[in-house]
Amino acid sequence: MSKRSLAKEKDAWLGHCGWCNRGLGEESERIAIKARLRDRKEYRKNEGKVVSFALADTGRTIAAYVVTRDSPAQKEEGKEVIFQVCSDRCRDELTIAMNKETNLWSD
Repeated sequence: MSKRSLAKEKDAWLGHCGWCNRGLGEESERIAIKARLRDRKEYRKNEGKVVSFALADTGRTIAAYVVTRDSPAQKEEGKEVIFQVCSDRCRDELTIAMNKETNLWSD
């Protein structure tokens, strides 16, 4: 994928809630949910990219940003993936859905 396409994908991710897909303006609140991938190869392969995950239980596909190795999320917290949502409600619903997908995430 070209750098331009990657930038467009990241802009689209930044502009929408990862759960309800509501458009987010520059001043909109954003809440981050951080996670670790179970498969380390997936992390290395997708580092610095926006990727999609199918959540079988809910039938939804959600987008997330795979952080780079030098990011604070990775260096300080050991987190590899960031999901962005617009509200506490969306955070809670996405967290519940993610917890049901034990094949994707590790503690």
